[in-house]
Formats: sequence, structure tokens, C-alpha cells
Amino acid sequence: MKKISDYIPNKILKKKEIIDELDEILVNVSDDHMKHKIHVINYSETYITIECESSSVGSILKFEREKYLEIFKNHGLYNIQDLKIKIK
Repeated sequence: MKKISDYIPNKILKKKEIIDELDEILVNVSDDHMKHKIHVINYSETYITIECESSSVGSILKFEREKYLEIFKNHGLYNIQDLKIKIK
């Protein structure tokens, strides 16, 4: 009997792996008080969507947007031009 994971397309599995990698980068460079309050939930060629636990954390990310864009570029993500912030 096949597992349900056998039916998930490779494209979706690869995207999940990339999101996990981006989330790890984000958590590793974030301040200690923000590490568990932010998560990468989506990406495209030009933007990364980050979900925040609260609006105050979202405001900090918006204020420091250029810093985080630079961090992602330093990790080889040269096409990322924007961060989309979503409040949970």
C-alpha cells in the first residue's frame, strides 16, 4: 500500500525544503526575542513571505526590511527584492 506522501509532487516537496532553509536563515540571524515569533511561509523568485506572531514583530521586520533583504542576498538569494509580512 502506498503512503500519501508518495502522491505529493516533487515540486511541492522541493518548495517545502526551500522554505525550511529560508526559515532557518531567518531564525539564525534574528534577535533572540524574535526567533520564535517569525517564520517563512512562502517565497517566489522575487519575494519572501514571513508570518509574524504579532503586529509589533511585523513592524520591526518592516522597519528592518533592508537588513533582512541584504542577509538573504548574502546567502545567494540575489533575486529577492521584497519581504511580505503577514500577521498571524
